[in-house]
Formats: sequence, structure tokens, C-alpha cells
Amino acid sequence: MGPEGLSKRFFGRGDMKYALLELLQERPMHGYEMMKALEQKSNGMYVPSAGSIYPTLQMLEDRGLVTVTLDEGKKVYHITDEGRAFLTERQSNEDKQQGPWWERFAGRMERWDAPEVQALRSEAAEVARLFMIAARSTHADPQRFPQLHEILERTRRDLTTYIYGQDKQPGTPETGTEPKEEQG
Repeated sequence: MGPEGLSKRFFGRGDMKYALLELLQERPMHGYEMMKALEQKSNGMYVPSAGSIYPTLQMLEDRGLVTVTLDEGKKVYHITDEGRAFLTERQSNEDKQQGPWWERFAGRMERWDAPEVQALRSEAAEVARLFMIAARSTHADPQRFPQLHEILERTRRDLTTYIYGQDKQPGTPETGTEPKEEQG
């Protein structure tokens, strides 16, 4: 994902733990409350699943960053002093991390509505529309598929170079790495 973009993954790899700890700094919560809070704080852009929340909470508990109590049969998670220290350390190591993830996300969303970004979104939508037309045309003429594939591959390479620079091509066989997602 690009420096200011959105992606299919809302959080970068490993960032869910920070989001949950930031929520627990506000108050103790049970898992379902955290799922709803993540959805609400992202204005519905991210709807977490139990499969993303509960394993992370278990890992946080195993590492001593949260504790669990039972309240009317529900597990309630509490951030520990170690969890607070863990967040503080991350924030001091990440100069660009300013406030909880939902405040950083809100700032990105404000820029997302800027006129120049809206123009880019419109262009991207038109490219997607043209791609769908081109893809349908390969059903009528399968010999055109390699040409369409090359157009897409060239576009992917150009965007990767734009985002990461000429010498850094994540996700290529030469590096064997995946593009890094924006944290937050």
C-alpha cells in the first residue's frame, strides 16, 4: 500500500495488537465490544472478525500485556502496566505515530476527500471500468488475453516503481518480499 492509501488490509501486519491495546487504554472491554469499537472508530471501513480479534487477544494475554477477568460469564480484557509500556515504547520509536490509530485514520480520510484525490479516484474507477470491458472481450477473443495480461503487468510494475522506487521492487521474484502495508 502506498504512503497515504487504503488497502484490502486495514491494519499493517502485526498492528492489530496496538489497536486493541489503544482501545483498552480507554477502558476494559470484552472482545465483542472491541470488535464494535474498531468498526465504529473506522466509520465502518473496517469490520473485524472474531478470527482476527481473539487470537491477538490471546497473544497479548500470553505476553502479559493484558489480563482477563470474568464478568457475567464474559471475558473482560484489561491493559497491564506492561501493555502501557509496550505502547509507549512503540510511540517513542515511531515519530510519525501521533495519537491512537483512529485519529491517524481520520486524518487520512480527510485527505481522501480532497479534490485532487477525488479526481484520482475518478480516473482509477474509469480504468477499472475499462479493464472489465477488456476482460469481457477476452471471452470473445481468448487470443487477446496475453496482451491484456501484459498491460496489467506493466501497470503493476509502474505503480510499484512509483511507490517503492526503481531499486526496490517488493513482491518480485528477485527480492521475494511482499510490499509493506502502511502501519496504523
